[in-house]
Amino acid sequence: MDCGIKTSVYTINSLYGKGVITSYYFDGLLINLINAKFKEGFLFISSNNFNALELSVLIGGEKIIRFSSLKNDLIIEKNESYLLHDNGDDDKVVFYRNKHINEVKIKMHDSFIEKHQMQTLFSSDEALDLNATQQLTSNMEKIVNEILTNSQKGLLKRLFLESKALELLHLKLNIHSKKGNNSNENILKKVYKVEAILQTNIHEQISIQQLARKVLLNQNVLKNEFKKLFGETIFNYTKQLRMNKAKSLLTHTQKPIYEIADIVGYKNPTHFTAAFKKFEKTTPKEFRKNYSYEP
Repeated sequence: MDCGIKTSVYTINSLYGKGVITSYYFDGLLINLINAKFKEGFLFISSNNFNALELSVLIGGEKIIRFSSLKNDLIIEKNESYLLHDNGDDDKVVFYRNKHINEVKIKMHDSFIEKHQMQTLFSSDEALDLNATQQLTSNMEKIVNEILTNSQKGLLKRLFLESKALELLHLKLNIHSKKGNNSNENILKKVYKVEAILQTNIHEQISIQQLARKVLLNQNVLKNEFKKLFGETIFNYTKQLRMNKAKSLLTHTQKPIYEIADIVGYKNPTHFTAAFKKFEKTTPKEFRKNYSYEP
């Protein structure tokens, strides 16, 4: 027990697979960090007698959830998340496929729910949709990485974990609030797909017209919904991605500036330098001199 946090580390029995589950619990908040590979056909069966919100982010692997109250099994794959209400009345079955599972699973029990006045999430008017999974957003991925790499202890660890759990819940509920009919949900998925395309292709100059064609969405709808969802235009969002990547490369590598320019989508190093200076108020060379990492 460390400043109210009960920390447990479990090693998976070799009969069931291999790996480690690290668990943190305090004030009705349970956070499990699962890094394991379970054998084919392995499953958990649980039954609780309390309300809980369960928020899971699957960074790697695949799992299947079966509730008697669900019409269909809930299949969660790599880089997806889900939020569901466990009312304690039904047995829950979770299948883990024979794949490496890397998961952050957060359970918020009654005391935590009451502390943050979240009982309305269980009301008939605001009941959660249990039949939906969502692709990870960049903000969610960032928070999960912070949880996995955090090394604080004591009170700082406790405050950190609680704040990050609430941040993830806020992002998930924000996604739910934007979901309406099937058409709106389909548009939302396409906008998130565009974000993923931008993140994995910062070395390319992709026009809005090309992005719209890739996801089969009207250009104006794409521009409006992207701005609504991320608070930035596609152009500004892409520039931020490129500049952040450039700063990381300048700080942590010795790659020449012309090569960094090419990596972040500028074929002309002069254009890259001008864009970087406008964004950071300093040149790439000066930035590297002031912020480069010395091993």
